[in-house]
Parts: sequence; structure tokens; C-alpha cells
Amino acid sequence: MKKIFIFSILLFSIKSFSQQVIPMMSNEVKRGDTIYESVDKQPEYPGGINVFRKKFSEGIKSNKIIGKGFLSAEAQFVIGKDGFITDIRVKGENYSLNEEIRSALNRVAKTKWSPGEINGSPVRYKFRLPVKMNIQ
Repeated sequence: MKKIFIFSILLFSIKSFSQQVIPMMSNEVKRGDTIYESVDKQPEYPGGINVFRKKFSEGIKSNKIIGKGFLSAEAQFVIGKDGFITDIRVKGENYSLNEEIRSALNRVAKTKWSPGEINGSPVRYKFRLPVKMNIQ
């Protein structure tokens, strides 16, 4: 019995060493595609952040949101080197609120921002937008 056990362990160890090594795909970000969260010059919406917030909040249709009480979510998007919003992501517990935030951001995404800058060069910037609403 002992010999069978040792033989099976040796057999499996030989089998594991004989497998092909497959190179892993790189998770590195291509140079120039880096998304920054801290920049020298912040991106700016035409008219300022308050104008952006006003247009964003006007774009939310509260009658499409299912649920009552205090609801919250966080939207994240990238302001590209060209000043346009891309990669919109919304996280929150209420699906209908998430979808309405996404729709409102898609409507204001048509307006070009002045991009964020590092050392005078435009860069991609991750913008975080917490959203809190009280639905009656």
C-alpha cells in the first residue's frame, strides 16, 4: 500500500512538471492611456462645476426612479485628453437610480470639457460624482 501511495505521488508530480508554461497576459496600461486621479490642472466644464451639476441634475427624471427615501450612488467617468466624457460607470443599490444617472451623464457628455493637465499636457482624468437623492 505504501509503495502504491509513493508511486502515485511521483506520477502526479512528474505530470505537473511536464505541463506547458503559458505566458500570462500583461495587465500593464499602455503608455499614454494612464487615467489620473490627481493632476496639476483640474478638468473644467464650460461655466464651471456648478453649471455641470445643474445640467446633470436637470437631466435626472425622478419619476423614472423606483423606490422611496434616501438613495445614493457613485458615478465615475473619464474625461479624455480631447475633453469628452467616456467610460461611465455607476455603482449604487438602486438599479433605476443607476440607470437614470447614466442617462443624465450621457446627455451632458456631449459638452466638451477642458481636459486635465500634467506639466501642461492634456491627460485622461477619473472624475467621481457622488449622488444622493431623497425620493418622496
